[in-house]
Amino acid sequence: MVSEQIGESLTFHLRNIALFSFGQDSDYEDIISPFSRMYLITEGTGYLITGNNKIQMEAGNLFLIPGFTSCTYHFGKGLCHYYIHFNIDQPSGLNAYSLYSVTNKTAASELDHSLFLRILQINPDLQLPHHHPNVYQNKLWLNKKVIYQTASQHLETIGILKQLFSRFIEPKHNHTITSLLKYNIQPILYHIQHNLDQDICVDELAAMACFSKDHFTRIFKSIIGLAPCEFIIRKRIEKAQFLLLTTDLTHSQIIEKTNFKSDSYFCRIFKKYTSYTPEAYRKQRG
Repeated sequence: MVSEQIGESLTFHLRNIALFSFGQDSDYEDIISPFSRMYLITEGTGYLITGNNKIQMEAGNLFLIPGFTSCTYHFGKGLCHYYIHFNIDQPSGLNAYSLYSVTNKTAASELDHSLFLRILQINPDLQLPHHHPNVYQNKLWLNKKVIYQTASQHLETIGILKQLFSRFIEPKHNHTITSLLKYNIQPILYHIQHNLDQDICVDELAAMACFSKDHFTRIFKSIIGLAPCEFIIRKRIEKAQFLLLTTDLTHSQIIEKTNFKSDSYFCRIFKKYTSYTPEAYRKQRG
């Protein structure tokens, strides 16, 4: 029941879907996208590199690249794949990939092949306008929303997206979901997510949870894996990442919306967590 409550609060948004075959070897280096990518390889081979992890791509497998993950792609000549680009929203602002333990690669079943074919059949005109990320990842494209013709098309599309995403969730127990509800942490996360442009005090958060500051900090860290102050910084960085990739806001405007105290501090912290300067990060969108 607890997992069901959290799962129902996740909102999936389809961006793009198509079946595409590469006529030549294609390489895309250090691509960062504000959306998640899902692939089903039907023919050919390739590989993905995320951090120090090289993932071989072969026919009959599903692949998932979470949003805001730096990834290098090699698609070999003749590789044919379904691709799906999508976003996942959670009201609390907690990343879906923090709620669940997920894998980047898993075997595809016959049902999975049927699901990819079906979601493409009911969404036939959502192919990419261009196949190089530095071309199609621009503000106008990113802000474009899918318009569904009927309620049934929307419900079926989101249902298939959720079903395919579930393939990547590892079966091992994750206590995060249970603890979130047990200690009523969700309202705290919601408050943080919607006040990133303001000062956020740990004492205030502890009072909201009806705990002492020290007790709240211990509980929060045991559930989220980060102390409250560290989590707040990371959420500010995530918001800055999103704004850099999807808007033309200046550094000063982004700093104002994320409540970093100075440009130098913003640049230093941003590079610490992403390995990029804000300027270099923004260039990843093309």
